[in-house]
Amino acid sequence: MRGKSKVNKTNEPKIKARPGRKPMTPEEKEAAAKLRAAEKGKADNLKVEFVLQYQGAEVDMEALAEKAKADFHTTKKRKLVTELKLYIKPEEHTAYYGKH
Repeated sequence: MRGKSKVNKTNEPKIKARPGRKPMTPEEKEAAAKLRAAEKGKADNLKVEFVLQYQGAEVDMEALAEKAKADFHTTKKRKLVTELKLYIKPEEHTAYYGKH
């Protein structure tokens, strides 16, 4: 019986099993979706911490921004800070701020 191919006698489609992990149950899918949504929310509210290091000195940029806001509020008490640009000159150990 050469040349004949094997025929699936049950007429059921053959499901190929992928190696690795098994399929998730609906409960597991829901839990994974909740976890992913929580991670996405955390990523959307990401707060970046910048630290400038120069010649052995270290400056926390967040603290520098807060100092600039405080200095701005000492001169203009009722005005809100909506945009802040910091100009940093580490070689002179100075920082300037500008509000546009």
